[in-house]
Amino acid sequence: MSEPVYSRSLHEANWERFANDIEPLRAKLERCIGLLTGDWDETQSIVQEAFHRGGVHRAQLNDGSPIYPWLRAIAVNLAKQFLDRRSRHAKPTDLEANEPQVAITQSPRPGVLTEILKDELATKVWLAVGQLPDAYREAVVLHYIDGMDYAQMSALTGVPAGTLRARAMRAKNLLRATLGSIVDTWMRDANENRQGDQA
Repeated sequence: MSEPVYSRSLHEANWERFANDIEPLRAKLERCIGLLTGDWDETQSIVQEAFHRGGVHRAQLNDGSPIYPWLRAIAVNLAKQFLDRRSRHAKPTDLEANEPQVAITQSPRPGVLTEILKDELATKVWLAVGQLPDAYREAVVLHYIDGMDYAQMSALTGVPAGTLRARAMRAKNLLRATLGSIVDTWMRDANENRQGDQA
C-alpha cells in the first residue's frame, strides 16, 4: 500500500475522504510516538490530536504532498510538549504499572515460544528506549524506527543533522550496553516492519 498524498480537489472540501485516507497511517504513527513517549494512553491522545489538527489545517498542504511526514511532524511536536510537561512534573513511577504495548508483526506461522520471545524482546527494548534521555530517544526512534534520514530529522526538529547522527549512535550504543546484541535484532525487525508498511 502506498502512502496517501494530499489532493486538493479530493480533500479540501471533503473532511470524510481525508479522514478515511489518513486512517491507515494510525498504527505507524502510534508506533513512532509510542516509543517517543513510553505512554500508550498519551500516545493515542497525541495521534488523535495530530489527526484532528491535520484535518483542520489540511489546506496548508501542497497538492501532491505526502500526508504521513506532515502528520508525523505534528505528532512529534505534540509528543515533545508532553515530554516537557512530564519532565517538569516528574515523579517516580512503577515500571510494571505502565506496561508497554508494542505491536510485533507476526511471522506467517508463529510458534508460541517465538511469540513469547518476541514479546519479551519488545518489552525489554521498549523499557530501555524509555530510559534514554529525551534527545537520544527522539533520534533513535525517528531514525531507526521511523526510517527518517538525518536531513529529514533536522528539518523536523531544527537540530543539525550531525548532532542528530551523533545522538542516534550514542543512543544505539547505550542500548547495546544495556541489552547487548538484541538491539541489532530489534532494529532489523523494525526496519523489516517499516519496509512491510511501505509495500
